[in-house]
Amino acid sequence: MELAAIAVELYTLVPSAFTAARTARAKEAKSAGDAELAKQIAQLPKPSTAAWAVNMLVRHGTKEFAGVLELGASLGRAQEQQDHERLRTLGQQRPRVLGAAVEQARAVAEGLGVKVSGAAAMEIEATLRAAMTDPGAAAALRSGQLVRSLATNGLEPVDLSGAVAIAGALPAAGTTNEEPDDGGRQRGRADSEGARADSEREREKAQTALVEAERNADKADLELAQAEREKSEAVRRSEQLAVDVKAAKDKLAALQQELAATEWAITLAERNRKLAARLAARERRTAETARVRLAGLS
Repeated sequence: MELAAIAVELYTLVPSAFTAARTARAKEAKSAGDAELAKQIAQLPKPSTAAWAVNMLVRHGTKEFAGVLELGASLGRAQEQQDHERLRTLGQQRPRVLGAAVEQARAVAEGLGVKVSGAAAMEIEATLRAAMTDPGAAAALRSGQLVRSLATNGLEPVDLSGAVAIAGALPAAGTTNEEPDDGGRQRGRADSEGARADSEREREKAQTALVEAERNADKADLELAQAEREKSEAVRRSEQLAVDVKAAKDKLAALQQELAATEWAITLAERNRKLAARLAARERRTAETARVRLAGLS
C-alpha cells in the first residue's frame, strides 16, 4: 500500500464515511507490518464539508473549475499589462463564473447525499476565489486532497499550511518551511492551544468579512455595468426621439401649410357658392316672370 493511493481513495469518500474508512485502512497497514504507514494514514485529516465539496467539484465538475482557473489567468495577464478596461470586463464576469462553480459544487455534493450549508458555500466561494488568484492555491485544489478552505486578500500568497492531506502533493512554492535563526535554533511554538484557537476564529471572521466585501464589490461591478447599459440605452432612445421629433415638426409644418391652403380654398368655394346662389335666384325670378306673362297671353 502507498500513502498517496490511499489518500486518493479516502478523499473521494463522503465526509461521514471518512473516519471509519481511515481507521480500517490504518489497521490494514498495521496488520501488514507497516507501522509507519499505519501512523501516516491515521494522521490524515478529515476534510471540512467545504473542502470536500471543492474536491468533488475538481473531480466531477471540471468545466466549472476550469472556468475559474481560466478567468483567473486572464485577470492575471490583464493586471500585468495594466489593461484596466480588460480588468473591468473580466471583473464583471467573475461573479457569474464563481457562482456557477459554487452551484455546481453544491449540486455534486448534494447528489452524493451531502447537504452544503450557506456558510460552507461561502467557504467554497472563498476557496475558488483563492485558486483564481494564486497558482499555489490552484495546485492545492487540483490535488483533490484539500482538507480546509482557503482565502486570499489579493495581495499576499495564499496560506497553504495544512491545506492538503499530503504536503508533497503541493509544489515547492506552496510550502512554508522556516529557516533556522543565526544560532541554528529551531523556532518553537510560542502560542498555546487557546491562542491558536483564537487565531483560527479571527482568521475565519476575516475570511467571512473578505468574502462579503468581495461579494459586495462584485455586486457593485454588476450594478455599474447595468447603469452603463441603461445610460447607453437612454442615449440611443434620446437620439431616436430627436429624429422622430424633427420628422414630426417637418410633418406638422407641411400639414399647417396644407391646412392654410385648404382654408383659403374653403373661402373661395364659399364666395362662389354665394354668387351661384344669387345667380340661381335671379334666373328663377326671370323664369317666373316669363311664366306669368305666358299665362296672360293665353
